[in-house]
Amino acid sequence: MNQIKDILVINPGSTSTKIAVFAGDGEFRRFETNIVHDEAVILKFPDVASQQEYRKEMILSYLDEEGYELHNLAAVVGRGGMVYGLSGGGYVVTETLCSRMASSDIPQHASSLGALLAYAVAKPLRIPSFIYDSTMGCDLLDIARITGIAGVEKYGATHLLNSRAQAIRYATSIGRDYKDMQFIVCHMGGGITANAWREGKVIDVAAYDDGPMAPERSGGVPLLLFKRLCFDGKHTEADVEKMISGCGGLYSYLGTKDCRDVERRIDEGDAQAKTVYEAMALQVAKAIAGLSCVLQGRVDVIILTGGIAHSKLLTGMIEKFCGHIGPVVVMAGESEMEALAAGAVRMLRGEEEAKIYDSK
Repeated sequence: MNQIKDILVINPGSTSTKIAVFAGDGEFRRFETNIVHDEAVILKFPDVASQQEYRKEMILSYLDEEGYELHNLAAVVGRGGMVYGLSGGGYVVTETLCSRMASSDIPQHASSLGALLAYAVAKPLRIPSFIYDSTMGCDLLDIARITGIAGVEKYGATHLLNSRAQAIRYATSIGRDYKDMQFIVCHMGGGITANAWREGKVIDVAAYDDGPMAPERSGGVPLLLFKRLCFDGKHTEADVEKMISGCGGLYSYLGTKDCRDVERRIDEGDAQAKTVYEAMALQVAKAIAGLSCVLQGRVDVIILTGGIAHSKLLTGMIEKFCGHIGPVVVMAGESEMEALAAGAVRMLRGEEEAKIYDSK
């Protein structure tokens, strides 16, 4: 097998850009950093896509300061953005895909910069650029897309990248191929999503806007009550969006997004904090239970992952509510950078198809 040169990984956040250089095996990390951007500078840009040149120069400047020679790169891989119609796995970044990522009619999310930055760095070097496991890269069953309102389809936004990485990691640890197993993976961070895996694909999800509440997201809310909120004359569309994502969930009830703070308050006897925290655990468990139906009850393992899976109190409550469905395994934290590198290596080796996005 030919030795692959290095992989540059780019994972943009709202005010930061994580980058790492991995050796061609996708496992050895040569170096990694999180470039923190001045929020005042970011706010001056009219939209996410217009930040591309600014962030690209920051990346190249850092690599130059490290003395890294760009000719050592085999490929650049970025986190995938919120483009409808993508499936799971990897895509070659093309001008068509970049144009779609930069479009104003898709959700404005920093992850869309992953494709734009990967392409901008790779093109002058004449090497391929990829995205891998886009946020909306699910392969939902047709029956899972139906919502109850004709013309409004479920799009399947979920934490796909880390979920696949943890599913592969777990299956490998027990000597199995993850494509032969059925998982429910729940990623828990500022937002919480759960997804059902069959044959290596996500076939149904509980997303941040129809699933469980989270530290800063509302999750699903009864529609009649939500309709009343939308038309009460007190809230703008922007206000409502903030309640859904940013100011919902734990923050709405307790004024904090930090689970450690919530647990401290519980330890100090705060009954409201305890009730809300347990309600979040119950909602997560109900999402898992719902997804068990699409797997027809055959669930090999339930994986709890993401940053707040470090909370033994939270994961213990979730297991109490849904442990009857299948074994619960806690794999706290995330491994997105490693997952992106590994995906790029598999595509470069021909072990996995590098798909081409078609906007039609």
